[in-house]
Amino acid sequence: MVNKLSPYLTGFLRSVSTYTRIPVKANWEEQDGVAHPVCFLPWVGLIVAVLSAWPLLFFSWSDELQAIFMLLSAVLITGAFHEDGLLDSADGLVGGWNQEQRLAIMKDSRIGSFAAITVVFSILIKWWLLTQWIDNNEWQGGALSVLGGWIAVHVLARILPLLMMSSLSYVSSAQSKSASMIAKLSFRDWCVALSSLLLCFISVGLISLLLSIIALGIFFLIARVYLNRRIRGFNGDTLGAVEQISEALVIFSLLGFAA
Repeated sequence: MVNKLSPYLTGFLRSVSTYTRIPVKANWEEQDGVAHPVCFLPWVGLIVAVLSAWPLLFFSWSDELQAIFMLLSAVLITGAFHEDGLLDSADGLVGGWNQEQRLAIMKDSRIGSFAAITVVFSILIKWWLLTQWIDNNEWQGGALSVLGGWIAVHVLARILPLLMMSSLSYVSSAQSKSASMIAKLSFRDWCVALSSLLLCFISVGLISLLLSIIALGIFFLIARVYLNRRIRGFNGDTLGAVEQISEALVIFSLLGFAA
């Protein structure tokens, strides 16, 4: 039994060490039969959600304070991994005039005006939506209800990048650190990734889950067409951007599109 689970555990630890700042030891030497780390991305989202939900334990705090510290904690746990992709994508996709220039701008570590504007509005929108989610649930299901939604946000948002990887071609202007984590998932890998939907069903219920899936499905189609036109595919930065926008969309859909 242990031997059967070992390839999954190895892949999971690799995923945690890649997508978070949690200090775990992962075996990167073994290759045969190991589940690809990227398929565990939604499950990493579960860890991020649970660890960043600690402000919910302080019942005397205002909704606004709880929300900002939850967002800040999530950023610290991931090392702003996805946020960095969003900012680079904003500069490159909006500021570049052609595919080569857009990809080159994304490689530039400097922050441009489009990235600065994006980070402000991204944080404000997610903070406002999360504040509304906390306020709507504190008198109904309490902290556990809020936590359930927060888990769904981080799990569902990390499924969309996997779909993007499977439907578009990978493009890059130079050698990328994220290239080793890019993969077309096998049937086994998809089973690992999509099994997290059961967790979302338990957390928020069928109706909220379906609303979130519909919202993400529409966004996926729009994002796929947009990325195909702008850079003829995807790269690591655009996957981060997709994840970040998906987080806001999931919170919005959990609120019943009535934030």
